[in-house]
Amino acid sequence: MGSDLNIKFYDELSEDYHLIFDDWESAVTGQAKTLDNIIRHFTKTEPVTLLDCACGIGTQAIGLANLGYQVQATDLSPKAVARARVEADRLNVALSFGVADFKTLNTDVEGTFDVVIACDNALPHLLDKADLLLAAANILSKMKPGGVFLASIRDYDKVLEQKPLSTQPTIKETGDQRAISFQIWDWTEDNVYTVNHFMLKGKDENFHTSLRTTKYKAYQRSEMTAIFEKAGYTGIKWLMPDESGYYQPVLIARKA
Repeated sequence: MGSDLNIKFYDELSEDYHLIFDDWESAVTGQAKTLDNIIRHFTKTEPVTLLDCACGIGTQAIGLANLGYQVQATDLSPKAVARARVEADRLNVALSFGVADFKTLNTDVEGTFDVVIACDNALPHLLDKADLLLAAANILSKMKPGGVFLASIRDYDKVLEQKPLSTQPTIKETGDQRAISFQIWDWTEDNVYTVNHFMLKGKDENFHTSLRTTKYKAYQRSEMTAIFEKAGYTGIKWLMPDESGYYQPVLIARKA
């Protein structure tokens, strides 16, 4: 049910995902530069091959491929992957795409990589710690010896202090229309919450409202660290935004 819900959420959002950003193409370029700096700081050799196993519409994968990485980009959502292909072609950036689940990367994706990434708070969609452990093991299987894994995770240590019920709206001007996005969070047991993602598109008094729903588990950094240690990662480290320059806390872990 969890995978089906996430596929439905990102399939439905794929057409509008860029509207969450002030300028999606600038985010593609800017995030890639920041991630490249982080990756090069933590890799012992020149990184060449990279698997983005939560590529969405290509926000990180396309930018990193444009910097020279040989990128394989996968996602659970077929429609997000299809949109990413379209954007890569439009921007004239070469990379490979596929549909794959975190929990079955070992069989879904061929080969191993210098770097594996999963950004934009993708991992906390796995609500069960056993599923997160399975995903961590599958990610590890796709890393070369000495390879680096990088994930960005919402700052749940801070979120859990108050368990907010909503996010601030974002407003994107597109020609003579507006796209307004915000989220309502419904908390349940075990620090799991349902995200009700609203998007209003239109102008003047004529707006169309879309509601897409998914779930996350608010993993604290200590919980995430323990799971990745159990999966066999070494050198686990967290970089906060003021240190990394990235918009979310970043988990760094290595394969021995």
